[in-house]
Amino acid sequence: MAWALRLAPLVQNPLHPDEALYGTWGQLIARGRDPWLSHEPVYKPPLLPYTVAGFQSLLGTRPFALRLPGVMAGVLTVALAGALADALYRDRVTTLVAVMGVALSPFAVILSGIAFPDPLMVLLGTASCVAAGRGRPGWAGALAGLSFGAKQTGLVWLPLTSLVSICSHRPGRPCLKSVLRITGLAVLIAGLVFGWDGIRVAKGARGFWQLGVVGFGGLRLIWPHEIWPRLRDWLGLLRHLFASPVLNALLLLGLPVLVGCSLRARRGTRSALADLWLVGFSVVYVLFHWLLSFPAWDRYLLPLVPILAILLGRIVALAADAVPRPVARAGGPRIWVLLVVALLGVPAFEAGAGRYPIGRERIAYQGIEEVVAFFDQLPEGSVVYHHWLGWHFRYALFDGPVFLAYWPTPAWLARDVQAFGDREARYVAFPAWESSERVHRALEDVGYALQPALTAVRDDGSTSFSVYAIRGSPQR
Repeated sequence: MAWALRLAPLVQNPLHPDEALYGTWGQLIARGRDPWLSHEPVYKPPLLPYTVAGFQSLLGTRPFALRLPGVMAGVLTVALAGALADALYRDRVTTLVAVMGVALSPFAVILSGIAFPDPLMVLLGTASCVAAGRGRPGWAGALAGLSFGAKQTGLVWLPLTSLVSICSHRPGRPCLKSVLRITGLAVLIAGLVFGWDGIRVAKGARGFWQLGVVGFGGLRLIWPHEIWPRLRDWLGLLRHLFASPVLNALLLLGLPVLVGCSLRARRGTRSALADLWLVGFSVVYVLFHWLLSFPAWDRYLLPLVPILAILLGRIVALAADAVPRPVARAGGPRIWVLLVVALLGVPAFEAGAGRYPIGRERIAYQGIEEVVAFFDQLPEGSVVYHHWLGWHFRYALFDGPVFLAYWPTPAWLARDVQAFGDREARYVAFPAWESSERVHRALEDVGYALQPALTAVRDDGSTSFSVYAIRGSPQR
């Protein structure tokens, strides 16, 4: 079921610009042109680009190969969420609800079919918690370090992995030793990541950590006037994690009850500690993204899906225990799992079919395939000017016959066309959200004009991209 729901987002959505950029990195590595990415402004750790390079080497450079690692990670996270719930609670209802929660989460369905590092980071982070819960600190530390190797925010899994290890330690085994081993191996993997980055810097590149922070405009505490708008934005995204008003209300009301029951439980109870760790992690994670200047992007909440699915399972298990025994025995655990499936089934199907608010920004790029196919058929040596779509063009036209030229201003474009315009065919593309008027006027001043060559449309019939050939104007 998880595979089936995630197959449509794998192929139906156009590439986001960042996805195209990661695909370009993979091609540079796979073809040996820049195996260290020392000539690229890389702002991510190395695990994703090298994973993408491996898949592209095996399956080609189609978007399918680019997104397949994310889909595989999303499906494996379904199993790992159940494994973590079982390791922490040994409760059938909790485990089954956790599995179904991740499998049917519309949020996870949509965001598994992307070529971003987030699904891989969540997979490795959840796996590190599973290893810690099963008493394997070595694997836990290595996996937590690899989560950081997929994305910088993978660091958040290290404290949770350590807490799960403390919660799950067996009597007679030193708890501190396990935590130190987890931390040591995670730091070792992180050291290898920074070692890779050091080699790049020695070759003249800028470090990924610095570029990643610069990309946010520098992380800072938010200003007072940002508190309520940002809270509204994040809450608007959080409600889509499970997209069921009933389940959202159950989580909102059930988490305080769960914390209260855990605080009243006998000291040292494994389940009570696990509840407090998972709830605390979720609260701190949300506060961290709310009160620091992270952009309110949907994929940043993906790590909460397995954790909240497990907590949802705990709340459902408590509700099942509160039901009178004759009723509970008649229904058994299946009735509770079927209830969750019924509540999540329609939103999950809508997400798999692409009719869901999350990830809708990629609709703006419908038609980009038609544009790059047009450019790929141009005579060799043709010039394609780009300003907004360069990452798409670099990926799709990696070995294409055209020369890609970035134009910073209309005046620059006009001067370049004036100097070289009669030598090769020249084209420029505009997305629907940008006007061609300024470029049109700048070219007219030097005796050239924009001649329509292609119009790409979205599924709803609206224009997405316009391609123009640059020709000498009649009055020239």
